[in-house]
Formats: sequence, structure tokens, C-alpha cells
Amino acid sequence: MVKEMDYHTKEELYQKLKGAFKVKLRLMQENQNNIREIDIWNYLKINKWSKDKNLTISEMVNDIINVDYTKVYQFVNNNR
Repeated sequence: MVKEMDYHTKEELYQKLKGAFKVKLRLMQENQNNIREIDIWNYLKINKWSKDKNLTISEMVNDIINVDYTKVYQFVNNNR
């Protein structure tokens, strides 16, 4: 994940990325099917970011904007 010294908590990091989540949800508007910001966060946190090291905020924003809607949707359906 992101360097620990950059953010003290995951909540603080989540709040910093909130704008990118809102943009992604607007881009997915027609296909949203009750997908929430936290769903995208959890999908990427578990399936992408936990495997990466020294991520930057810009890399995380890029991941949010480019995340595959279908994969997030399947993740949500399997975990709710």
C-alpha cells in the first residue's frame, strides 16, 4: 500500500481518495447497480493494492478511474 509515513490511517487515505471515487461513480452512472465508493475501495484494497508496494496517490487514483466495473460488481455480489 501507500507509504505509511504519508498517511497515518487507512481512513485518512480513503478520505484523500474520495474525489476519485465520486468521479468513477459518475462515469459508471448507467451501470452503477448500487455500487458505492467503499465497494471500489474494498475491491482495489484486496485485489490490487495489497500486492503493490510504495504506491503513490496518483497511481491509486489511476487505479480507481480505470477499475473494471464488471469485476467490482462481481466482487460486491460475492461479498455482500
